[in-house]
Order: sequence, then C-alpha cells, then structure tokens
Amino acid sequence: MKNITSRVMQTYDEIGLAFSATRPRLAPEVISLLPTLPPKAQVLDLGCGNGVLLTAFDRRSLLDHRSLGEVGGEGGPIDYTGIDISPVMIKEATGLHPVAKFVLADISDQAAWRQLGQYDFIAALAVFHHLPRRADHLALLSQIKNHLQPGGSALISVWNLNRPKFDRYRCGKCLSIPFHPARNASSIADAAGGGPKRFFYAFTEDELSKLAKQAGFSDIKTKIVKDNYYLVLKTPVQNRAG
Repeated sequence: MKNITSRVMQTYDEIGLAFSATRPRLAPEVISLLPTLPPKAQVLDLGCGNGVLLTAFDRRSLLDHRSLGEVGGEGGPIDYTGIDISPVMIKEATGLHPVAKFVLADISDQAAWRQLGQYDFIAALAVFHHLPRRADHLALLSQIKNHLQPGGSALISVWNLNRPKFDRYRCGKCLSIPFHPARNASSIADAAGGGPKRFFYAFTEDELSKLAKQAGFSDIKTKIVKDNYYLVLKTPVQNRAG
C-alpha cells in the first residue's frame, strides 16, 4: 500500500501543473450532483487537487452570493478543507485559492483522520480508484461515514475503466495509465506515446455501492454519466445531536 501511495504522490508531483491546467472547472454532471449547502457549512474535499471544487460551488450558486475570497475565513460562506497527498497540488491549490484551508496528508493513513472534525459534505472525486485494495476502499468509506454530520452527504466518483479501450493498460483489477494533458479520460487513454503513469483500480458498476453499504450507509444512490460512476451517500437527519 505504501508503495502505491508513494507512486501516486510522485506522479502528481510530476504532472501537477499540467494536470491542474486540465481541471479549470468540474464537469456539469458533477456540479449537478453537489448538494445545496447552508452558509458556514463544513466541507471536506478529499484529493482536492487544485481546489476546483470551490469554483464549482461558486458557479452553481450553491452558497450565498458572497465572494469566494471569503471561503475559509471568519464568516465566509463555507468552512472548506482540502486535502491532498501531493505537495505540488497543495501549492497549486493554495495559489489559486489563497484564503482557503489546504492540508498535505495521506487520506489512506488512519492517523490523518484524527486531525479532522465533522462535516456537512465530503467530496472524494476521482480518488478511490487510486487506492489498490478493497480493504483500503472500505476503510476510507468508513472514515467518511464517521466524519459526516447527521444529515450530511458525500459525493464519490471513480472512472469506469471496464471498457475495451483500457485493456492495454490492464493487469487484473489494476491499470497503469499514462497521463496526457487532455481534458477527459478517453483522450488520456487514447493518447499516443503517453507520460508518467498513474495507478488505477477498476471498479465495477455496483462494487462501490456494496462497499458503502458494508461501511454502514443505508441512503445510497448511484449514477453513471459518460465515463464515470458516481455515488451519493447521506446520513440520517434524525441522528442529529441535541
């Protein structure tokens, strides 16, 4: 596991700026799945990359209409924390969103979660497929559940890698796909030559939802859009303390 996470970190350190340039905004289908949040909502962005999630909230007016410059600050629209394993991506995110909070940490390390609180919304976009084992996926889902407020929600996305065009990169459930500075998964996979290789785990359509149920979630919705599987998870409102 350590070898894989180190490889993921090194790859994103190497491709960080080029990768960020391919992610100026989230895809419309992702934005459509984001929840409407109240002001000062607690938001945790796992594998935050360049912090593009902040831009998505602003574009969809899911917050009040104050400037994103206030995000993370006293009285700002949301209390946002972005976490990433790559120092290069954290530096890029901080430069793009200087007043937001970004943390360099490995979310597959259970010790990292002890520094975190409770959240109204947790995002893990294109994160789970970089973890190599079922046990890692289940552990991360369990942490997400444990750190969601009652009535909170999570949005998870993974690539749909179970298609013939990915077969040349496949070894069982795992793939090693070269990065190419293109905007979408299909052009990355079809790019000639290739660059630094990223590790991927190929989820099946219902695999992640079954793991979410095993982690204790009961409100689970799935959606397939283009080249991605999406999972929307919610915790019961009636358990809210007080």
